[in-house]
Amino acid sequence: MEVKFRIVTLGYIVAEISSETKGFKVNHSSDYGDKFQELLNKFFFIYEIIKEKDIAYFPYSTTILWEDDCVHYNWTIRMNSVDSHINIKIEQLSPSNESYKEMLIDEDIETRKLFDAIYHSLEEMLADFGFVGYKKKWEVGNFPIAEYITLKAARERMDLRHASGLEEDEWKQKIDPNDELGVINISTSNSG
Repeated sequence: MEVKFRIVTLGYIVAEISSETKGFKVNHSSDYGDKFQELLNKFFFIYEIIKEKDIAYFPYSTTILWEDDCVHYNWTIRMNSVDSHINIKIEQLSPSNESYKEMLIDEDIETRKLFDAIYHSLEEMLADFGFVGYKKKWEVGNFPIAEYITLKAARERMDLRHASGLEEDEWKQKIDPNDELGVINISTSNSG
């Protein structure tokens, strides 16, 4: 399964999804809030628990509803264990007919492949819009910079160092801003 996210017009994000048997687009309008960021939050929760190998959360399942004017898309994200693939199920729903539900996809994707796809999508959106332009085109949310920096640092095999501070402030887990800016400034031609 392949996934790509992109802003296609003012206030409109699309997830392009393809598998061996089908391809389709899932739309989300900014009129309904920043559900794209909510989806990224769900994915990055998984990213963190995998990174920490925190088995207490498994099996894990969560849902997010992407709304559009004519149809809604219910994303269900499941993962059985730290080492398993991520299962993505997307159902198409009707805002006017509660009994309508069509399964669009119910497939597994390797975690590495999913987060590579998210990284490439963010990299392309950053190249197309920049941080300010992204906000102007996707009016309800800022560019997901924390997710971008996290993925880019991992790709470049860079450790983001925690900034030293007072012991009572350790819960903040502040990353050294110079590390964050250094990751952003790495030339995209170095990335593969």
